Amino acid sequence: MTQPDDLDRRLEALGEPEGSSPIQPAEEELRALEKLIRRRVRNICLKTLLAVVICAALIFGLINPLAKLTTFNPIPMEEDDGGFTQYLNAYFGTMQPYVRLTGTDITDTGFGTYDAALHVVGLKNLKVYVGGYTDVRLTIRRGEAEVTSDPTGKLTKYLGRFDSDLMDRADLLAELEKLPSSAYIRLSVGTDTPRTPEELRTLPAEVVWAQIYDPDMEYQGGVNLSPSLLFGNEVDPRELDGQEMAQYYADILELLLTQPKLLTSLGIFSNYRVYYTTGVVEEALGSAREMEAFRSQNFCVQGSRDEILALIDQVEPTSLLVDHIFLTSLSE
Repeated sequence: MTQPDDLDRRLEALGEPEGSSPIQPAEEELRALEKLIRRRVRNICLKTLLAVVICAALIFGLINPLAKLTTFNPIPMEEDDGGFTQYLNAYFGTMQPYVRLTGTDITDTGFGTYDAALHVVGLKNLKVYVGGYTDVRLTIRRGEAEVTSDPTGKLTKYLGRFDSDLMDRADLLAELEKLPSSAYIRLSVGTDTPRTPEELRTLPAEVVWAQIYDPDMEYQGGVNLSPSLLFGNEVDPRELDGQEMAQYYADILELLLTQPKLLTSLGIFSNYRVYYTTGVVEEALGSAREMEAFRSQNFCVQGSRDEILALIDQVEPTSLLVDHIFLTSLSE
């Protein structure tokens, strides 16, 4: 049982009958009590401060490092020859055309959370800059990613890009012919004829992204055929034949599956569908590993007005979508 201290005894004495305690001048007794109260308050404050310091030490010295060890950390991955940037390029290159990262700046904000500033080349960029200002930001929290800033919509995905009802061919041709010859156009083209990479390279306009033709698979991703910048030991897809391209596509899917939580949080998109589990990607990977050659009947092209008109005349498209029009090929 805790013994009462001097302050407790003095406070009890104040409540006793006057004759039961030694007579002390009232002023002296009050000063003694005030001193004891200050000491008691000081001890309580010191104990409280000590408890706060211990809690802070546990949080920052134990919980924070533990969170780093048990959750995905993109910083070591990026320090290893730009591995995190390569992963994001594999993701965006598979899910949507025209998007390419030239770098990533990652800040550790603590407790398994990271802020990544992305240097993104998007749909409306022709020129490529390394570093510099970026308004695209990604937050990675416990292995899951969320786009927290993208005011110009560089990472916005367009579903149903190759829908046959997008635009009438005759109407589109009439509008394109009105453009000046200096115009530079990005166009999504759907066709009935699957083409190999070699055949795509012979078309009048540059094919910059191609969706794989694998009709037995629910998920069908694509390949960025015109990367603006290569990192480390990255393969240049412009140098691959059909068989090599199929394996290249499979390697990309395999890389994406190394971080399943990151992949599903970023979103899995194909045509007009959105998937929330990695099962469809795993099935597509198995099919791609057995594929003899990569072929594509849906692809995105870029070129001058005359090149685009020549391409439309040659491929007999089933669907067309104008992605963007630049005044000239020298546009930013």
